Amino acid sequence: MKKIIMLMAILGLVAACSTSPKIEQSDESKHGNATQVMDHIHSFYVSRIGLDDGYEIIFHVMPAPEGEGFSREDYHLMVNIKKDGNIMKDLKVYSEIHHPDGTSEPKVLMMVMDGWYMTAYHLERASGKHEMIVSFEQGGRMYSSGIEYPE
Repeated sequence: MKKIIMLMAILGLVAACSTSPKIEQSDESKHGNATQVMDHIHSFYVSRIGLDDGYEIIFHVMPAPEGEGFSREDYHLMVNIKKDGNIMKDLKVYSEIHHPDGTSEPKVLMMVMDGWYMTAYHLERASGKHEMIVSFEQGGRMYSSGIEYPE
């Protein structure tokens, strides 16, 4: 059932990508080569962050579809990891989140489907910015990056 929900989320992502939101460089980014997009009409957020050694993480945050155990405050975090432009599919990717009220959710292994690593979090948008962090290990080295949502 969760795979069906995730598939629906991916289809929603594809539909949302068919719009052309304004791309802005963020001064708040932790990385000098980050690009962020917020489509306020569809509550859809994208950030592309370059890492060392040719890695790039593309973050997507979007509302989870209501029903099937999700509420209006549930959001999908989806990431795509590339190395030198090629999608990395067989990684163990972990995510964690730090909420504005000081609470945190521990690292969890993200589910993978068609090169997208996914998980869901309960976020209250009115409460402030949530720091979302993903990490993975490759070749004996740990890579990590994060975003703040909403921007």
